[in-house]
Amino acid sequence: MKRNKLKILREYIYIYIGTLIASIAINAFLVPSNLAPGGATGLSILINYVTGIPVGTLIFIINIPLFIIGVKIFGRSYGAKTLAGISFLSLNVELIKKVVPEIDKVIDFTNPSNIFLGTLYGGLLMGIGLGTVIKNGGTTGGSDIISGILNKFFRIPIGQALILIDSTVVLLAAYIFGAEKALYALINLYATGIVINKLINGLGNAKMAYIVTSEVEKVRKIIVEDLGKTGNYYQAEALYSKSRRDVVTTVLRNREIFLLKELITEVDKEAFVVVSDVHEVLGRGYTFDIDSTLKNRKEK
Repeated sequence: MKRNKLKILREYIYIYIGTLIASIAINAFLVPSNLAPGGATGLSILINYVTGIPVGTLIFIINIPLFIIGVKIFGRSYGAKTLAGISFLSLNVELIKKVVPEIDKVIDFTNPSNIFLGTLYGGLLMGIGLGTVIKNGGTTGGSDIISGILNKFFRIPIGQALILIDSTVVLLAAYIFGAEKALYALINLYATGIVINKLINGLGNAKMAYIVTSEVEKVRKIIVEDLGKTGNYYQAEALYSKSRRDVVTTVLRNREIFLLKELITEVDKEAFVVVSDVHEVLGRGYTFDIDSTLKNRKEK
């Protein structure tokens, strides 16, 4: 029970940190460069430009009615963590401006060539911030809630609904800020999406190797002794000949794949090797060493 409470506390801390990072992106890059890249945040930036109402206040005002509707329609799926994400983001957007009043002058956006810096770094930080929030079970509301509603009542796929919502905000940005700023906003939106996907799915710094070989023992020694990794061994049946084949699978870092292929070629020139990308890996032999695990077991 205590461990679960600590886990939940840690998730809320990360959600707060994620919204803090996103708030830096909003204040340092998006607002001063007039970029409105979709969602409730983009809409808040547009309304702020026209009315002068603080962006953090607008994010809260736009999201809270959506949150209440979401809770009524979907129940607890839009619960405490979504409310936390909305509240933290609204609070931090205003807090950052008070703590660092000159944050909007980090880049001189009076120089037109600097707009790309705002687009790139704004997207990078927004991606890191929102990705951190999502990875810990939270959301910052806005597009997520509306897309869920559109999906439920109009059967519009979530992905298409998100594109529709963000495109509408970008079109409004084109009307208010001009077509050029809207095009930069699309680049910013794309960069944010890439970073979020990388954070959620992993950086792809690993490869899965499937090795069909007649020299299982030699391949095992290469993986365990030479590379210090582990894996699995099983038998498969060839589709055409129906003969039995020995298959070894293992997960390695990118730089280790080249060494694996060289070593396997030395022991079995006819080995059939398939390598594919892996997004996230947890476990013995990859995130921690085999030897240390065995040592800990012995000590226990």
